[in-house]
Amino acid sequence: MIDLSPRNRTSRMALVVVAGILVVVVLFRILSPVLVSSALVRERVETAVEDWLGHDVTIDSVPQLEFWPRPMVRLRGIVIRQEDRPGSPVLGHIAELSASFSLLKALTGNPVFHNFALVQPDITVHTGAGGQLNWSNQGLLGAAVRHAISTDTAEKARPLNDAEIGDVSISNGRLVIDSSDGRSLTLEQINGTLDWDELSAPARLRARSLVRGVLLDIDLSTAQPLQLLGGASASLDLALNSSLITARFSGRADLTRSAFLSGDLQLTIPKMAEVVRWANLPIHTADALHDITLSARLVTLERVMRFDQLTIAANGTSGTGVMDLAMATDTQPPRVSGTLAFDRMDLRSLAHAISSDRQDAGPVDPAREAPFERQLGFDARFSVKTARYGPLVLTDAAVSLLSDAKRAEVEILDSTALGGSLTGQISMRLTPKPATKIRLSARNVEFDALAKQLSLPGSLIIAPASIDLDLDLSKPLFLAKPDDVTGTMHFSAATGQIPALDLDAFRTLASGTGYFTLDKARDGHTDFNSLDLQADFTAGSARIRQATIDGSSYVMHLSGVVPYQTRSLSLIAVIDSKTGAASHRAFIGGAWPNPIIWPAPAGTPAKP
Repeated sequence: MIDLSPRNRTSRMALVVVAGILVVVVLFRILSPVLVSSALVRERVETAVEDWLGHDVTIDSVPQLEFWPRPMVRLRGIVIRQEDRPGSPVLGHIAELSASFSLLKALTGNPVFHNFALVQPDITVHTGAGGQLNWSNQGLLGAAVRHAISTDTAEKARPLNDAEIGDVSISNGRLVIDSSDGRSLTLEQINGTLDWDELSAPARLRARSLVRGVLLDIDLSTAQPLQLLGGASASLDLALNSSLITARFSGRADLTRSAFLSGDLQLTIPKMAEVVRWANLPIHTADALHDITLSARLVTLERVMRFDQLTIAANGTSGTGVMDLAMATDTQPPRVSGTLAFDRMDLRSLAHAISSDRQDAGPVDPAREAPFERQLGFDARFSVKTARYGPLVLTDAAVSLLSDAKRAEVEILDSTALGGSLTGQISMRLTPKPATKIRLSARNVEFDALAKQLSLPGSLIIAPASIDLDLDLSKPLFLAKPDDVTGTMHFSAATGQIPALDLDAFRTLASGTGYFTLDKARDGHTDFNSLDLQADFTAGSARIRQATIDGSSYVMHLSGVVPYQTRSLSLIAVIDSKTGAASHRAFIGGAWPNPIIWPAPAGTPAKP
């Protein structure tokens, strides 16, 4: 019995409709290779790419059409030239390009392509002296960029050709960027995807590339890709990851305003020297930095990049504050300035970081001698709770750092040290011949504590002392030897004591006829009212011009030469009594801390 109820009639009708649709689809798929012309598709692909780029495009192969599971065209041997004329420069090659297309539109003779896949694209971009590129901005992409960044009312009123793009995948690509000054950057083995549904939609690029032997992961996204390409203000999220550097930026970019950036920046660099070599940068003051981490609110003002709310750590120390990076100009090198506060700082490492060892690095590669890039300039001020230079410890230090291509200076503007104060300056001349000047001024420092910090041997004084050092080194600071030092020293102390030296015993032994060692006069101590010493340094020795120890009943004078490399002594001591007793003279020789003393006859010259 046949059921002709309305419900069954509806079901049958639905089945018939579905079956009809399936038949049409199958026939459509079967007949598509016959109905769609491969020559037409090839022509349309060439035209589409030309329209997008604004350059001549030729395809050497016959398109391969696929219709299952979705329509796709595959082409090989694509060449992009500057323009359609013989001998026109080649801008790029694409070994293989595939794209999806609408079958219905293809049957009407107007196929539209999207979701592109590029295999082995090889693109060259050349920048001229004025910054112009060898790629045109006259294609659909260039027109869309101009429309997005235009401030002209009439231009903005025209509708945007919001073309569909879809996903663009890249396999084993290569990008070469050449500049008019001869520099070149090559990105090889590029693999990744560009997600960009249509021109007005947000875009995201995720790719990995081999750059100078280092794999670099790039993740870039923006809600305004056309504005970003046109150099106008646009949102930007960028992440770079490699074994040499990790960086993240989130904010806004405006490439027309001296590369304006505004946003949050995080940066990690294990070894700056490796980044310098990888990026083929000239040797500069930052290449000795390591274990660098940085976070800041980045703002660009004209040609100055400001790191606000900065937290930075490097070489085992960390600090906070504000830092500016002024970009290089035609007459000035790049320069860092700012004010930072550190909990601790290694001044020796800081001096080493900004010094130069170029004279020991062999011949200079002319390709690395770009003007104003030999030295990253500094003009910065640091406040440091605890500063250290070797064994010397300073507290509450104010430090100045100044450097350019010709000089580098580390100056201690103020500090507390061993109960007193200390200021100083290390000035390193880098050109034309490396040399170093050291200035040090200490006031009322506890000299016995200083001697312990410096591990000085022998009987030294216990007293607040003042020291002035003025030294010249004929070589860079960290290459100089004792023979390279010339200069002067002035040492003075108020009331104090010389432990393990009994001057009464010394005078008694010096009045005899035989020699003795200083150990024979160490059982007591000697008090003094003042001590003053002036010395000159040259050829690895200190020449004592004048040394006076003023006690309650005596005055002791010393003069001579101290070859400090061997800790040897060649001195004459004269002890005059304040009570009318006889004066005593003695030769002091041998090596410190236990020299040998010979009594000297009266009338012995004051200098050995």
